[in-house]
Amino acid sequence: MSFEIFFYSYKRGEPYSFPLSDAESAFQAAIVRRERTESDLFWRLEYPILNPPDVPPVMQFNGREYPVLVCDCSEVYLTVEVGTDSRPMTDGFMVSGPAGHHDFYAALLHLLQTTHSALFWPGNNSLVVGQFESIEHLPKEMIESLGEPFIINEPQQIIDRICAS
Repeated sequence: MSFEIFFYSYKRGEPYSFPLSDAESAFQAAIVRRERTESDLFWRLEYPILNPPDVPPVMQFNGREYPVLVCDCSEVYLTVEVGTDSRPMTDGFMVSGPAGHHDFYAALLHLLQTTHSALFWPGNNSLVVGQFESIEHLPKEMIESLGEPFIINEPQQIIDRICAS
């Protein structure tokens, strides 16, 4: 079963773009694959899991040992446009199958704290922001539909809110 979360930036209730490089910088080392279409971008994020339970560290095949690498993955779909200064811009993205890795949520928190944006998902009380000032920029319909925004300041709070909804 797939689960999606959505990250979008707003200014006075309308979508608002920020530099794509900000999102790229937040997820930097986790981006292992990039695909571009005319106006969209796809990233595959991978976060390594060290010493996962119930998984042997190596496997044998034809008399040789190979390390078993386990990763926590996400697929990110971004909308991209060219800004007035020719820099690529985005107003947000959708994440299919959000990773459980702390670094993934730390990247989301960084973006929430540096843009007037919101993170949301299906369910009750499923709207979070990273700074109080962002609330006034959110569309009223969004708050009516998803509930009052919850201000977060730790990556774990995002996970806790998702689990609670």
